[in-house]
Amino acid sequence: MSVKQGKKAGIATDGEPFIESALPRTNDERPVRNRQEALQSWAPLRWLLINSFTPAWLPKSLRHPIPGYFVAILLQIIAALITMSLVQLYPSFTVMGLLGVLAIALVALNWGAGPALLATLAGAVLLNFVIMPPHFAWEFSGAKNIVEMLLFLLVGTTISIAASQVARTRHNAEELATSLMTERARLEAVIEAVPDAVSIHDAQGRIVRLNSLGLKNAGLERSRDSLADSQLTYAVRTPTGEPLPLEDFPVTRALRGETVSGVELQYLDAEGQDRFASLSAAPLHDAQGNIDGVIAITHDFTTLHQSQREAEVRANEFETIFEAMTDSIIVFDRAGQILRMNAAARQLFALDTQPDYNFVPYDENGQPFPQEQWPLYRVLNGETLTSANAMDIAVHPPGGQELQLNISGAPMRNKEGNLIGAVCICRDVTERRQLEKRTQDTLNALLAMAETLVLAPDSSTPSGQLTLTTTDEYVPLGVSRVAQRLVELTRSVLGCERVTISTLEAETNELHSVAVIGLTAEEERQWRNRTPAFHLSDLLNDPGQGSQLLANEAILLDMTRLPYSAMPNPYNISVMLIAPMSVGDQLVGTLSLDYNGKEHEYTPGEIALAKAVAKLAALVIERDRLLRERAEARANELALREANRRMDDFLGMTSHELKTPLTSIKGNTQLTARQLKNSMQNMQKMQGMLERTERQIKLLDRLVDDLLDISRTQANTLELNFVACDLATIVREAVEEQRSIWPTRTITLDLPAESTISIYADPPRINQVMTNYLTNALKYSYDDRSVHVALLLENDNVRVSVQDQGVGLLPEDQLHVWDRFYRAEGVEILSNSTQSSMMGLGLGLYICKTIIEQHHGSVGVESTPQVGSTFWFTLPLAQQDNSTG
Repeated sequence: MSVKQGKKAGIATDGEPFIESALPRTNDERPVRNRQEALQSWAPLRWLLINSFTPAWLPKSLRHPIPGYFVAILLQIIAALITMSLVQLYPSFTVMGLLGVLAIALVALNWGAGPALLATLAGAVLLNFVIMPPHFAWEFSGAKNIVEMLLFLLVGTTISIAASQVARTRHNAEELATSLMTERARLEAVIEAVPDAVSIHDAQGRIVRLNSLGLKNAGLERSRDSLADSQLTYAVRTPTGEPLPLEDFPVTRALRGETVSGVELQYLDAEGQDRFASLSAAPLHDAQGNIDGVIAITHDFTTLHQSQREAEVRANEFETIFEAMTDSIIVFDRAGQILRMNAAARQLFALDTQPDYNFVPYDENGQPFPQEQWPLYRVLNGETLTSANAMDIAVHPPGGQELQLNISGAPMRNKEGNLIGAVCICRDVTERRQLEKRTQDTLNALLAMAETLVLAPDSSTPSGQLTLTTTDEYVPLGVSRVAQRLVELTRSVLGCERVTISTLEAETNELHSVAVIGLTAEEERQWRNRTPAFHLSDLLNDPGQGSQLLANEAILLDMTRLPYSAMPNPYNISVMLIAPMSVGDQLVGTLSLDYNGKEHEYTPGEIALAKAVAKLAALVIERDRLLRERAEARANELALREANRRMDDFLGMTSHELKTPLTSIKGNTQLTARQLKNSMQNMQKMQGMLERTERQIKLLDRLVDDLLDISRTQANTLELNFVACDLATIVREAVEEQRSIWPTRTITLDLPAESTISIYADPPRINQVMTNYLTNALKYSYDDRSVHVALLLENDNVRVSVQDQGVGLLPEDQLHVWDRFYRAEGVEILSNSTQSSMMGLGLGLYICKTIIEQHHGSVGVESTPQVGSTFWFTLPLAQQDNSTG
């Protein structure tokens, strides 16, 4: 019965009845409660409330005090009616209040004192008014009636009190038994409903009660007898597997008065399986406070323990996998802070266990990404980056080189679907990107090499043109440029430090330097000069290495091992790769490369690529050699034709030039003879003609000397007689001589303040140079223009210049004006004199250059078309050159 139902029935929760129906109900409950308290505080009324109850056999709907009062009146009425009937039937029936007393006893036994007292009053009224004569009239005059009335009231009251007390005691006993049974049932239900094993122990620690789960765990039948017949002993241990002493067992501790909570144990169940449990125990006390038992609750967490163990194993597996993954994994929280990272990530970024990740990502062009495009923020915004849309970025970790990363990732969400973080996977693709770039560079370089191989040489640089190296070797300029291009491409492809190309001279097996990259200017000079003594040509004398090269096999030369470690190594070479340059079976050179002392393992791919480049280089050099030989053959043919043409022109001009003075000599001689025949008056005229004849003879002599000088220069037999002389005097004499020959022309002379300019030279030859310079200046300038001659001291040299104001020379003519037989086309003689020369043959300036160079000087020309030319030469002063040729 609930508390609410109990109140309606007039029974309080503590078992005491009360009269709720007698209390008026108002909207305000406080006055009603006050009246109830006032009524209950009145002792007689309180006694009636306590001793009034309802029988348990009534339905719950009738368990209320009010029906008892109705039953009390009803029973008295019935008793009165029956008594009247008995009196009528049996006039001798004298016990008229007997049935009323029985009704009172019945009401008292079932409803208590309140209804029984009401039944007593009702019975007395009915007895006096109905049963006893006169009927249906009150009569208190007779002593007999008064005594009977009082006796009835006394007996009824006594029976009401006595019977109600007996009934109350019985009723309380029944309620107590019912309550005990209810509580026992509830306790049983609670014990059975507890999701743990519950055991009750006696004062000796023996189990006297186990719930169903405890019986199941103990492997016993659901029988109380089995507890007495079974010995529930277990090998109890701590969770770490150590035996647990009996005095530390929770039940034992509880028997000592200690309340134990949450002691973890390990034991073997009835089937021999390990079980893990948490045991709590508390002592049970009797009415006197003595410990007469223990209640223990055993919480089995074997499944939880196994789950934890499995979770730990899974966690260890996950941790092992997480740390063993080669890709870098970083876990971020919602704010973008690092929660954890695996070993690959820590190693990749060279960071501590919990670093601050603050790397700005860059794109392939080196530009930073906008923050909203960072992979981390894209994932934190709910985007999933898979292999299809993974991002390629570049980062610059502090103190490290640039990293190329491929980033994928996914957001982390909780059970409710809310984003709580992100996982990013970073794949280091730096080497792959470098390999892709190197592959692309290799393809581009190979294409460039192929282009170099198939394209014809630059028309502006003939294959036959030679360039002088530091070793005084003449290497075809086209070959040098192509080889230099090849070494540049090779270094870009292989990523090495140095690359060299050397050609092999078949007759002497000597290697000649062609191209190099990766050396300083001084190191390149040493390399080309073969200093120090060790050079690649020494390998050809090594039977092992040399045979490999000749067999078209690449070799690896370890300079750190004997015998090479004992040789000079100025370039700090550790291991050098040498690839043969072969055309067919013929070794034409070598291509070598190294990494400047860095540790590097040459892969088969690198060796194969080096051999391919060496093959291309050999083909290019061989192609250029063939082109050069073809060009040389063609040039020789053209040169021969040009030489024959020039020889024909030379012979024609020589005949003309020689014929001119001879004709003049012949005419003068004939005139002289005629004048001798006529008279002696013409002696003065004849003297003039003889002088002119003499000049023509000198000119003829000079022409013959020039022809001889040409022959001597070709045979390197041009003789010079060096003496100490004054250059100023030589120049002055040459100027005076030309002034006499060109009396109408103005020749100015500018000499330094020093009276004497001492040189060691052949004076006639220097005079010959001055005469050629002055003759050209006078011939190729107008008559009204002056010629200026100047001497200028320059440090240890003296410079002589002849400046005219003539037609000048074009730039291409200036390059070849010193060549033998060269004549500038379109340049006309603007002034004539009685003296003729062979300058029109293209020999004068060539002879001048030869003479000055043999004096250890130099020649040059500065000219502007239609403005004039300045021809100059320099000679060393006597203090600087004491040689005599």
